Amino acid sequence: MIICIGREFGSGGHEIGRILAKKLGLELYDRDLIDKAAEKIVAMPKEVLKKADEKKHNPWLHQVWYDVPNQELNGMTANDTLHQAYSSIIRELAGKENCVFVGRCADYILEQAELDHISLFIAAPFEWRVQRKMEQLSIDEKEATSMVRKKDKDRKAYYDYYTGRSWGRPHNYDLCINSSRLGIDVTSEKLAEMVLQLEKGTSSVDFGL
Repeated sequence: MIICIGREFGSGGHEIGRILAKKLGLELYDRDLIDKAAEKIVAMPKEVLKKADEKKHNPWLHQVWYDVPNQELNGMTANDTLHQAYSSIIRELAGKENCVFVGRCADYILEQAELDHISLFIAAPFEWRVQRKMEQLSIDEKEATSMVRKKDKDRKAYYDYYTGRSWGRPHNYDLCINSSRLGIDVTSEKLAEMVLQLEKGTSSVDFGL
């Protein structure tokens, strides 16, 4: 079973992915994909890759790398290089183990590779997400608002650029859910039940909401 999770910033996508992975006995891959990418991209410092994570190619804002040991990377931005590495890593991992991927266009990458997967999108009202980040990070409303807007903008630009389709558009996913309605824990439980039914190919899914 392979699960791909797209998420609005502050909606709890990472937490839901972690809970789903634990409940279903799957490996979770999210921010640690940077470490795996860094092993493949020896030419670029890890800090550079972190800054490029889930951000679209923009040669005007991001450095283009030349004369690097990985000759195939010559003339590429860190963003393009990192996405290329993610594509290879995600296909490789999905081909050998059951796991959960959070972000990084994993749903599109696996669709192009014709590898079976279940795609989820986690959303929540903007105000709820701002409040959640205020509490999590102990920051004020102005800072949290700016952070949520910027992260959403970056994620949308990244996904749209590298997939050619619209981030968060319902018909691109198997299931979309508002995590604020039931909270992170209950949302995770319900999604685990639905994912198992989808995996079994059940024609009628009882959402139980």
